Amino acid sequence: MEQIVENKNKSGIKTFFIIILFVVLIDLIIFIMDKFTQDFPYITTIVTILLVVISCSYILIKYFSKYLYVIANEQIVFYMVIGKRKFETLRIDLQNLVDIKPYKNKSKKSKTNPDYKFIFDGTEDSIYIGRYKNGEDINSFLFSPNEKILKKLKRSEK
Repeated sequence: MEQIVENKNKSGIKTFFIIILFVVLIDLIIFIMDKFTQDFPYITTIVTILLVVISCSYILIKYFSKYLYVIANEQIVFYMVIGKRKFETLRIDLQNLVDIKPYKNKSKKSKTNPDYKFIFDGTEDSIYIGRYKNGEDINSFLFSPNEKILKKLKRSEK
């Protein structure tokens, strides 16, 4: 059983302007670092490469990724999907689930920050917080399951 969660509020224009902003900022930083190229040629090149890699990674993760929830073999596995590649983020045995409850974020001070977030900005009605045992600790995650996954998880929680 699996579910793909996509960002429904994607704006092509906003993404385009974010990319243009990153390009302009990197160009400005390259222009400023150009004065130091004679003295530190390798350092400026490395800084430039790092800026480009960090910027591209941020844009890919923030604007072009999806989440995939898979329940199989008595486990729930959370993946981040970018293009055709899946990156496993979290794997939980269903027997280690403590509880799953609707997540209502009315006051940010009273809520503990979850360890993992597998959601995009959305309505709070469809967001759930799950808690699970990780050794002696209890960790938590936010996700937005459909009805089938939610029923399967509710049956397996302790």
